[in-house]
Amino acid sequence: LKNDQYEINFNKTMLQGFGVDTNAIISPNEGNTLYLYYGAQCLKDETMAESILNQWKKDDGYKIVHFNGDFHSNDYLGTVEKLGDLDKKLKIAIITPIYADSGKALDYDKSYSGKTNFLIVMDQKPQDFDITQSMMGGHIAENYIVNHDISINLKPNQHYLEGTDKISFYNPIAKRCSVRMLKDLKIQNISSPDGPLVYNVNPIIDDSLYNEITILAKEKELTSIEFKYDGIVNHSPDIILLNQRHSNTPGIISGDDDKGIYLPGGSYCPKTDNDVANFNISITIPKEFTIVTSGTFTLTANPENSGEHIYQYKSELPLDDMILVGGRYIEKDTSYDGKKFSLYTFKPSPAGDAYLKASIEYFKLYTKLLGPYPFSSFSIVENFFASGFGMPGYTLLSNRLMALPWVVLSPGSLAHEFVHNWWGNSVYVNDELGNWCEALTTFCANYYYYVLTDKKDKALDWRKKALLSLESLPNKSNYPLIKFKYQKDNNDATIGYQKGGFVFYEIYKLLGEKGFFEALQKFAKKYKGRKAFWYGLSTVFEEEVKKDSQNIPISKIMNQWLYNPAIPTLRLENVRMVNDSLKFEINQDMDFYESVPVKINTVAGEQWHNFTLTSKSNSFAVKPGFTVKSILVDPDYQVLRHLNKWEIPYSFGRILEEKPLLILPSNKSEEYKILEKFADMIKESGYNINFKAANELVEKDWSDSNIIVIGDTKSNPFFKHLKKLYPENISVKDSAIIIDNKKYSANEDMMLLNTAHPLKEGKLMTIIYTKKIDSTEPLQRLFHYMSYSMLLLDKAKIGRPLVDMEIFPNISDKFELQYYFMCDK
Repeated sequence: LKNDQYEINFNKTMLQGFGVDTNAIISPNEGNTLYLYYGAQCLKDETMAESILNQWKKDDGYKIVHFNGDFHSNDYLGTVEKLGDLDKKLKIAIITPIYADSGKALDYDKSYSGKTNFLIVMDQKPQDFDITQSMMGGHIAENYIVNHDISINLKPNQHYLEGTDKISFYNPIAKRCSVRMLKDLKIQNISSPDGPLVYNVNPIIDDSLYNEITILAKEKELTSIEFKYDGIVNHSPDIILLNQRHSNTPGIISGDDDKGIYLPGGSYCPKTDNDVANFNISITIPKEFTIVTSGTFTLTANPENSGEHIYQYKSELPLDDMILVGGRYIEKDTSYDGKKFSLYTFKPSPAGDAYLKASIEYFKLYTKLLGPYPFSSFSIVENFFASGFGMPGYTLLSNRLMALPWVVLSPGSLAHEFVHNWWGNSVYVNDELGNWCEALTTFCANYYYYVLTDKKDKALDWRKKALLSLESLPNKSNYPLIKFKYQKDNNDATIGYQKGGFVFYEIYKLLGEKGFFEALQKFAKKYKGRKAFWYGLSTVFEEEVKKDSQNIPISKIMNQWLYNPAIPTLRLENVRMVNDSLKFEINQDMDFYESVPVKINTVAGEQWHNFTLTSKSNSFAVKPGFTVKSILVDPDYQVLRHLNKWEIPYSFGRILEEKPLLILPSNKSEEYKILEKFADMIKESGYNINFKAANELVEKDWSDSNIIVIGDTKSNPFFKHLKKLYPENISVKDSAIIIDNKKYSANEDMMLLNTAHPLKEGKLMTIIYTKKIDSTEPLQRLFHYMSYSMLLLDKAKIGRPLVDMEIFPNISDKFELQYYFMCDK
């Protein structure tokens, strides 16, 4: 292959086609792939040139006209150049079309004289189709790894790892390739059975943890490479801020009692960004440790060391990562339908049987819904840092969470991680093109579990809380769903989980249960062991719609939610009875396509109807058959829309986003230093708050600000301003919190109450009432209840709220979505 202007032109055109900046520095893997593509291009040119020459030799009395894509002949390159190399005596002319807007005069560019012999100007026609990034994969294919054959030796007490990895690549290495590994791992040797190579180890810009290892083939293409490496890997899990839910680590090997082993790709083997590989891993480790990862395994004694044993794991399908987890585990297991269900804990678990039973119950529910379970086993593995991660065939749950069966067995925990076995762990995600799997998992587990178990009130509550989360989302933190990659904080979760889950609910409403889940089963089967994109989901839903001859514009519907960060506001207008018909309009401030449920109350009872909005203004008519008392639009929160003021209860999350003033107890109180530390934690978590001690306040400090008041009537003198502001069923008296005439101890319990500001209309207030604050830990738990108006927690026991309720603004006129013909309120 020539490294000439043709290759430069080719690379530029390809990068433009993939939406990549042509001036950007591409990776060695992308460069190698472009070189392979260029080789294929040159093969086409060689073949066409040979065919032309052979035909000319057969019949040299004729002129030969050859049609090809203009890139093959522009600038006398490509096929023209190859043909000239084959026979320098040939006379070759080029005819090149260029396109111009219809009716516009074309100025001749003298540079064309060196590019072609004949220039034909043609009208630019509109393009009827667009190959989107998600159709093309959105990136240049790379030399990603398709097979790992790994052998590692772990010494937990020394945090030490040594290993080898024989890897095979999807594309042969004709030029260069690169992989990533933790800097902790020192490369001892890299070799290939295909021939000699040269490698360099360099730090990655803007990444302090990993090195890039670049490999150059010296003589011929390389299809496999063997790495040898060792090092100490000991990264403690990162600290969780108040508005975060997950902790992580790039890798840790520890024999300490409160730690263990957690090794993602890159920390024990080479990794590229687009790995979808088969794994065969041999792990040698001291006998008191158990290794858990994806796939099937055998366990044998190490013949060379009686104090060690060897785990041999083999993946059941290509995986995008294979994370190794280990510790001094106790195993408990059972079987169902040919599948093994296991529990790995550090100590005997009183809830062990309940967890295994729940796993089997989820298996029964979701295999009916989503299709065959993708793996031969499912394990619940206790972890040593705050996490809830679903992996292929198992899930990691933190030791603190494992002690709370009522939390683990809620749909948002174990069921969510179980459903990830379909979405994210057998059908994979490319975060760069949008993470669809958290949205789909949230819909299937956090929401649809309530439908499967006929808990309608819980399903309604999920829909309502999802909409409330979106109302509390700060404008600065909002972005289109297509750009969601992973959850860094609660705002990301609102977009990727709550809004994303509701988007699937919108599609579910239109397709119905049967059509929706049949499409998902096809999606799971088609993309098992592969990466999928939002476009893939859109395609299977469209196929389902066409199969049933429904006129539903799925692409339009999905795109309106994916690419627009906003959601519509609905309004009921022009309601009237015309003879026996109820006529009305449901209008919106955006041009969205959506299905809206409407409840019509008549003297004979209630009626439900679904109406489809297709534009900003939508007129409807229905014959109820009886005298109409009232009409209510979406009273059960079944539409992804903005809520009205009267639908939004006060909540902790709303106040935190409104730059509140945190009013602490007197700076002379025992609690002040601890609560000052709590205020700093809130600020470190990214919330824009100020704080002051109550004895330093003047009225102008707080009269026009959203406020959070913390402490009790003795420690915090500000509580004197709040005596008459509590809801009728709530009061505080020094050491007592009284709710619905029941007395609770302020020493042992803690109340979170969100309501209106004592002076300023439109401003908000949070009251955190408790005595004897000797730690920030109970207060940190409040950040798990961001959407709550009021709740009471036991400070010493982690569990469900003792009491919770919603508190709404006092607004009686609900004209935006309700209309009453008679007194029916």
